[in-house]
Amino acid sequence: MKVKEIMSKEVKYAEVPGTRAEAVELLKSLGVSAIPVVKSDTKELVGMVTLKKLFENPDEDQLAMLVDRGIPTVRPEDELQVAAGHILKSGSRRLCVVKDGELRGIITVRDIVYRALAMMDLDRPASDFMRPTVAAVWEGTPLKAAVEVMALANVRALPVINENGDLVGIIDDSDIIKLAEIETSSKISQVAGKSEGDSWTWDSEARIYITKHELTIPDALVRDVMVKDLISITKKTSVSKCAQLMKEYRIEQTPVLTAENKFIGLVRDIDLLGALLE
Repeated sequence: MKVKEIMSKEVKYAEVPGTRAEAVELLKSLGVSAIPVVKSDTKELVGMVTLKKLFENPDEDQLAMLVDRGIPTVRPEDELQVAAGHILKSGSRRLCVVKDGELRGIITVRDIVYRALAMMDLDRPASDFMRPTVAAVWEGTPLKAAVEVMALANVRALPVINENGDLVGIIDDSDIIKLAEIETSSKISQVAGKSEGDSWTWDSEARIYITKHELTIPDALVRDVMVKDLISITKKTSVSKCAQLMKEYRIEQTPVLTAENKFIGLVRDIDLLGALLE
């Protein structure tokens, strides 16, 4: 199967020259954590801008300074295994599809899981690709702290446990993006000011007004935002069946439970891509 058979051809992207505010608005409206960035005049791919990069650089307004460049890309004619390999190696959930330097489409983990793995007959247990060691968060944790845990653990989703250690939900970055507000703030930078006793210089004082747009996390708890109705699998659930469940319920990860409903690991959609490389 070729990349062009399952890639999305209609792509939303940001442009340079551009601003942080424009990227923030686009990310929020799409409910995604990363988007391609192209040159406004030629549509040549520049790179990707991510929600993580925006959080890490709250004072940078120029989009060109926030773009991750040198990202892996694929061609429309590449085999699907090539895309899966790039995604697993880079950890990125989406790859730009490029031909002659121009952005032609995008292929995501979701595309591969929904349009390929779910349609195949892969009997290997999905639990072979599960993550037995995962970062988790208590349901009473403030949402802002959960965002920091995600950043420190370098994950997009966290299992949620109660005070007894039982699995009670999952929270991911898309849940947080939906609740985040775009806040606009301004500050004054005084370049040249008056000297003491020199009141005449006040009229020639130079000031720069800097406006910043950023996503702010509301004062809420994880339990207020998490998904509580979990779709789980067992250690025997096949890769294709797991992919079908992810497609049906529009989810990106599913907990693996024992017969006694004990949480033993997490299978993410990106983990399932490993089945294409074996």
